[in-house]
Amino acid sequence: MKSLNRYFSKIAILLIAIGSMAFLYWFGYHKNFNQGCIPKNADGIAMIDIKNIRNFFIFSCIKNPSDCQWNSTDTEFRKRFELSNYGIKTPDYLAFFHIENQPIFQWFVSAEIENETAFEKVMVKSHFRKIALQNGMTSYYSNSFNLLFIKYSNQILVSNISEKQKNIAVKVADDLFLKKLFLDAKKIEKTISTQNAVTFWIKKNSFLENDGILNLKLEDQEITIDGQLQFRSKYKKETQFLQNPNALLSLGFDFEMIRNQSITKLNSDKINKIIGFNLDSIFANNPTKTELLLNEIVEKKDSAISYDYDDDFNPIKKVVVHTTREPSFYFSILTKNSKKAYNYLKTQNAIDNRDVFVNFPLATTKTSIRNNALTLEANSLKNSDFQPSIPKIGYLKVRFNKLQPKDWPYIIAKNKNFEFLKSFESFEVELSQENKFDLFRASLKTRDGKSLIMVINKYPFFKTF
Repeated sequence: MKSLNRYFSKIAILLIAIGSMAFLYWFGYHKNFNQGCIPKNADGIAMIDIKNIRNFFIFSCIKNPSDCQWNSTDTEFRKRFELSNYGIKTPDYLAFFHIENQPIFQWFVSAEIENETAFEKVMVKSHFRKIALQNGMTSYYSNSFNLLFIKYSNQILVSNISEKQKNIAVKVADDLFLKKLFLDAKKIEKTISTQNAVTFWIKKNSFLENDGILNLKLEDQEITIDGQLQFRSKYKKETQFLQNPNALLSLGFDFEMIRNQSITKLNSDKINKIIGFNLDSIFANNPTKTELLLNEIVEKKDSAISYDYDDDFNPIKKVVVHTTREPSFYFSILTKNSKKAYNYLKTQNAIDNRDVFVNFPLATTKTSIRNNALTLEANSLKNSDFQPSIPKIGYLKVRFNKLQPKDWPYIIAKNKNFEFLKSFESFEVELSQENKFDLFRASLKTRDGKSLIMVINKYPFFKTF
């Protein structure tokens, strides 16, 4: 009898173990993807693996429990990421997508409503303006959040599109919810069931000969993105850029990459107004290698002397010290005939008789021609540490740890979410060639060895409603 009991006990333990493993697999790793969440005319997708990200934070807390001291504030922070609090079903994947011929920063995402009462309550509480549309659709728009919701039955489309362009979002919702014009799932099958927190799919375009895939991974102290791309031949040129390893910001690329892009065409008037001359005058001279080194922010002090008098009419000297902060930078753009471009800027009074570029008010900026490159330079470093880089297609490097505490208030004033970057040391992007492949690498590293989970907990930076 005892042996029989032991036999059944072993079976029970085995079944519990199998059941637990099945539950853990279903809870943490089993994922379904709704193929009807992306329209046919999407040319870019950011596939966010919700369970992958959740598992990362769970295991991070297990490894570093001291970084996960949840309090009431943290609990509120976590609630912001639980879509069910807004009446929205939390899927295994969230597919943010970009539509062809739309601004690069304009994105969409679709989802399902599981609690319409909760959803409507959030819309009212957050002051979204509700308008009934045709074909059974309803729009909700908020000026403060700059968000548009298009609702049809239990489906919603969300976008950061402006209200004036609402018809574009309505057309996307019509294609998804009514016409069922979905993107071929085979095109994005590489973005599903990967080990990545986010996988980006980029449709072949004027840059790429074939569709591109980029992978975003979460690590203990870093967020990385990497992937192999196949650029068209005219964008493969590698260049030795001039680098300052201690610069606050470094940027280098071939101007050919942005010459005919919509971002410059659609915003040409704004760009011309900002720089004070017609950008086509530079385009006409076939610009190529372009680089910018923002070395640091220089603090300058000027003294103003004035005199006052005491009761006996004796002069009293007063010294008032004015402190200003100016950028130290070097900008260079190589063209076919930079002297011609320089002379054009002279005729437009953008350069004065002292060779000062007058359209940049933040610092006295000297203009010159060096090795057939048009250069602009302000507050040049006396002991510069400029070094030629290993040849690459392009790069960007920002060192947040070079910013002083007094710099951040000006940055955060533009967008409070930028405060999140204070916990990071650097951001780097590099395009290069290796074994005939075009490699894209990007990384965002935390500061002072802080764990990524600690940074996320510290700054609930998302503006939620």
